Amino acid sequence: MISEKISEHYFMNFLKSFIKKKTFWLLLAILALAAFFRFYDLTTIPPGLYPDVAINGNDAIQALKTNTFKFFYPENNGREGLFINLIALSFWLFGASVWAIKIVPALFGLLTVLGLYFLTKQLFSYLSSRHATVIALLTTFFMAISFWHVNFSRLGFRAIMVPFFLVWSFYFLYKGLASAKEHATNSFIYFPLAGLFFGLGFHTYIAFRVAPLILLVPIIFSLARYWPKLKDFWRSRLSFWRFIKKSYFHDIWWLWDIFFLAVILAALPMAIYFFQNPADFMGRTGQVSIFASENPLKTLVVSTVKSLGMFNVWGDCNWRHNYACQPELFWPIGILFLIGLIISLVKICRPANYTKKHLGALEFHWLVIVWFGAMLLPALMTNEGLPHSLRSIGAIPPVFIWTGLGAWWLAHKIKSLLIHKNSRAEKIGLAIVFAIFLLMFASAEFTRYFIHWGEKAEVRDSFSQLFVDEANYLKSLPVNIQKFVLVNEDGVAVPYPNGLPMPAQTIIFFNQQTPNIKYLVKDANQPTNSNRPIQIKDPMIFLPLKPDQQIFENLAKLFPNGRLEKINDFEVFKVNF
Repeated sequence: MISEKISEHYFMNFLKSFIKKKTFWLLLAILALAAFFRFYDLTTIPPGLYPDVAINGNDAIQALKTNTFKFFYPENNGREGLFINLIALSFWLFGASVWAIKIVPALFGLLTVLGLYFLTKQLFSYLSSRHATVIALLTTFFMAISFWHVNFSRLGFRAIMVPFFLVWSFYFLYKGLASAKEHATNSFIYFPLAGLFFGLGFHTYIAFRVAPLILLVPIIFSLARYWPKLKDFWRSRLSFWRFIKKSYFHDIWWLWDIFFLAVILAALPMAIYFFQNPADFMGRTGQVSIFASENPLKTLVVSTVKSLGMFNVWGDCNWRHNYACQPELFWPIGILFLIGLIISLVKICRPANYTKKHLGALEFHWLVIVWFGAMLLPALMTNEGLPHSLRSIGAIPPVFIWTGLGAWWLAHKIKSLLIHKNSRAEKIGLAIVFAIFLLMFASAEFTRYFIHWGEKAEVRDSFSQLFVDEANYLKSLPVNIQKFVLVNEDGVAVPYPNGLPMPAQTIIFFNQQTPNIKYLVKDANQPTNSNRPIQIKDPMIFLPLKPDQQIFENLAKLFPNGRLEKINDFEVFKVNF
């Protein structure tokens, strides 16, 4: 009898160890898939180099040259400096290149996938460990293959840092709250880490500024759990100092102070900058705000409908952000998202079913709903380019938490319908079917992103592939040739207000070391005031950013010995060749 119990004990330990190892390998496989989606052919998909990305590289190069790293770069409507400074670090390690720019957001994207696993498992800790792990793995898988998250992990936009800092800050916060309840010493580590990640979030993208709304959920639920004890203290009429000793230091409240102190210290440099430069605080937000429209209320209703519909009905039509106005979620994944959303809405509408023991479940559902709503606000409050998947990027984590929850619920229902006996063969067969479906989802998302979207001419145009081709052509010319880039595209001046328009940033990035190159703005490159020919001996070349027949005709009058030549998809005017 004793030997049987010992054998059973060792068997259970072995089984637990096996389950842990299986989870590890499954997570590793998902992370490998996420890495493949984010790093495969990173330089060429998406093609080109959009000027908004190129200026990040140009500022990073300048920061390295001058050893001046800013908390905020005011050009191009203003950008928080953390992302640009990390690109500078990448340039320092690998050299300046398109790949060195894109590796930074790709790493943020991959680490967000990892963080979402830990966060989801922590949030579902009110369930059994096995169920929480399954939901976390499913959530992680769906984000790993998501067109929405994969795309922004590969573009070079700083907004990809928003879900990263949100996921990791709330993971450390809830891990700290759970540890504090058990009076574990490691809670001292989790709270400052949570505060650090949350505070650094203010150095990412303007959408993060609504993130404090999400913090209301853990704060309110912490107060709700503490309320009975607080009433007891009030009835016992303890002195203030006894209350502080027995409650503030004994319970978790002083850890909240550490959290907020870390948030303040991490966000302080940005706060100081905006205090000294208040005009930079709003940036372009005021230009696209719903309050700039004639009817703000009507605009808000329209933006809300469009933003809520972008997941399953009609998505972002900007080719840089999405594929041809398609929903942000592949339609079967969108259905799973709706199932998870409905589950959360049902749970919060029936709070009477929750005892104090199950308060964590109610808190989880409120957290994802408030998170989702708060991070949609940056899109809801604007009147341009709706629906806008970039401004809504902070909503990605709750969207895929719901997707994982919906997939787990559906799988559980199918299992209960198909498996009536506790048959191992039936369970294995059903698991194989589910795995095949997941692989089909991954294949569909790969095809949609890398083949259908990645090879579209509209994508090449949206990411300014023409400017890259022009830049590489100029770079290939002999050093003795005078090169004139005619910037005949409109855009925000860099530096404002008298600098070159933004489209020139792509050419500038690729020609940092190119000698004898000059940039002329639109008004300066129209030689219409004089028809007198100019005689020169040195070879020269004129390259407009976009084709303009009037410019070429004027150049032909000034330089009779010049000629027009077509190079692939653009034209140049050559003199003395």
